[in-house]
Amino acid sequence: PAGVKMVRAAVEAAKAKRLSVVSGLQSRYHPGYIDLMKRVHDGAIGRIVAIQETWLRPPYVLYPRRPNMKEIVWQGSNQYHFNWLCGDDVPQTLIHNLDRSSWALGNAAPRRCYGMGGRSTLKGEIYGNVFDHHSVVYDFPDNVRVYAMCRTIDNCYNENSSLMLGTKGQCDLLNLRIVGENPYEAPGSKSKNPAYDLEHVALFDAIRGSKPINNGDYMVRSTLITTMGQLSCYTGQEITWDKVSNSDFFFAPRAEEVSEDAEAPVKPGPDGTYPVFVPGVTKLL
Repeated sequence: PAGVKMVRAAVEAAKAKRLSVVSGLQSRYHPGYIDLMKRVHDGAIGRIVAIQETWLRPPYVLYPRRPNMKEIVWQGSNQYHFNWLCGDDVPQTLIHNLDRSSWALGNAAPRRCYGMGGRSTLKGEIYGNVFDHHSVVYDFPDNVRVYAMCRTIDNCYNENSSLMLGTKGQCDLLNLRIVGENPYEAPGSKSKNPAYDLEHVALFDAIRGSKPINNGDYMVRSTLITTMGQLSCYTGQEITWDKVSNSDFFFAPRAEEVSEDAEAPVKPGPDGTYPVFVPGVTKLL
């Protein structure tokens, strides 16, 4: 996609200028996750055969529309509910899970994926044009399957987890434990919060010490992994890595075309609701 290509070029320019790039994929800075990932890479759970990635939660907070508020400004205030702003929930939320999957598999990229998704409860103009549930199956090298799902619906069971299934055991990454032939529980807090701080500390240290760090390669890879999954959910079609990598698809408008005086790229219909993509009908690539 055009956006990924633009960011990849910026990442390479940052490398050439010895500038630091930190991605916001903060799991890679969590001490407990780093500890367990090293053990996984060293064979603690044997060969990984499958990974389950789950993030089930309520919808994002809604920002009320004020009188005389411009449409594009209101959409910008509710960016998590419009796919031209957030990419929808696979790139917006599940990217953290899928980045952990790629990390566990040696920063691998999938060969293909297929997914399904839709909108069953987020009704009305306040919820924009995003789906409220997604499920994607990724086919990684060595016949490893990653099963990923996310949901944004109230009054349902919630879970955020990354489970790696191997021939000798299982790694429950977010709970900092391995079970099976080589059981282990990492010390320290299970809270995600330290990683946010530590990622910033790493960036500041890199700047102060003139030792650049660049997360750009895995940032771009993981973004592309989620993009292919989202496009598969929207269209109902299989999406290959090569096809999405070579695509120039993007959600209009381009960043430089956005201003508070611009026309909103999506507009509500006569009933006030926004059109959504229909799997099996929508064509994007």
